[in-house]
Amino acid sequence: MASSTSSKPPRAIGLLADRAVLADRIFDAIRRAILSLELEPGAALVERELAKRFGVSKSPVRDALQRLAGEGLVTQSPHRGMTVIEVDHKLADEIFELREVLEEMAVRLATPNLSAADFAAAQSVLDQARECIERRDLGQAAAFNREFHGLFCRQSQNRPLEEALSRLQDRVRIVSVLSWRQRPSMREEHAQHVQILQAAAARDPERASCLMREHIHTFRLHLRQFFGEAPAETSGAR
Repeated sequence: MASSTSSKPPRAIGLLADRAVLADRIFDAIRRAILSLELEPGAALVERELAKRFGVSKSPVRDALQRLAGEGLVTQSPHRGMTVIEVDHKLADEIFELREVLEEMAVRLATPNLSAADFAAAQSVLDQARECIERRDLGQAAAFNREFHGLFCRQSQNRPLEEALSRLQDRVRIVSVLSWRQRPSMREEHAQHVQILQAAAARDPERASCLMREHIHTFRLHLRQFFGEAPAETSGAR
């Protein structure tokens, strides 16, 4: 009897592990589809259809969707069910308003901490981003954009700041790609990234952080045009 009883928990744990692994894979696949806009904002996410698509039961699909909802990429309503998040002009403006403050702080804190390896990595990211811009690979350009900003976030050595920015990044990426479809401003933003890195390399945290805030503020003004809210200002953030 003892051996029979002891054999049950490992099996139960195995089933839970299998479900968790499936849920992780489905989460990654749906997240990639959302960030690349293969799944457009507002697209319905039906458990039954997704389960059929991935060849699994509905349980791991449900787990993945709940996790995506927790990360702000999926919304749920009684009438529409689960859908890809839709970013309206108010939410986009609020996200980028917060980024102005947080990323300025991240660059100011990070600049004294950046090593030669960090600068080399950042330059490599910018080089690869430029190649993506040239071939108009918006999804990959957005990924490198995130990586560049993420370097300063990580090296700020401020965990609450890093956590706060991390929660914004996926929605930032969706908004960026949507905006770039209408107004391809990637080259302009790439040039701004180069200036930010140059100021950081000169060990000038005040200039580097000011440039970062202006960079985000300028894009925020473009978003207002994208959403048809108001003409862009001609002045910078400061």
